[in-house]
Amino acid sequence: MKKEHDVRIDRTKLHPWLDQKLTVLLKKCEKQGIYLIITEGFRSKEYQDSLYAQGRTKPGKIVTNAKGSTWSSQHMWGIAFDIAINDSKLLYDAATIRKVAVIAKGIGLGWGGDWKSIVDTPHFYLSEWGSTTTRLKALYGTPDKFKRTWKKTVKREKGALLWKASSKKTGSHCRIPKGAAVEVLYSKAWYTKVRYKNKVGYVNKKFVA
Repeated sequence: MKKEHDVRIDRTKLHPWLDQKLTVLLKKCEKQGIYLIITEGFRSKEYQDSLYAQGRTKPGKIVTNAKGSTWSSQHMWGIAFDIAINDSKLLYDAATIRKVAVIAKGIGLGWGGDWKSIVDTPHFYLSEWGSTTTRLKALYGTPDKFKRTWKKTVKREKGALLWKASSKKTGSHCRIPKGAAVEVLYSKAWYTKVRYKNKVGYVNKKFVA
């Protein structure tokens, strides 16, 4: 097994929360001596349609039930990535991928290995919207509209403190100045969890828009 991860995707096209979880997953896998290849991330409509054609109108076996035109692949929404093991002898080794799945589910990711229709063991995804794209389509319609929620700007004149924890009891990383852009991981209660200059923390959600 090669003792390094091989990330072959453009991580800037992943939802910021998924990208953050991917960072955590890679670190945790490395601690257990498992090194990954990240083989798939964001997919365009055209690429998704070409995969859907495989095993139908093109040679090969069926690998997806999701047409690009229906926005039904989690990859098209930037909330999923696929893996292989960075070892030519263990590339899709079931036992090793199950070990990765245990780690991934421990940090809140969903796993395609739990699916009933087209079990997809190399597939991991943000589970906040369920195991399909139905809720995302109902909320946003298209991936482009969804992506507009990934970034916000600090609008408060005094800026916004980036708290280390949502309880505010552990202090702050820094003050984010007015007009600065932040990557939105998720929002709850009074706060929005964001990433700013590689620091992850919490800001009062009324201070960003």
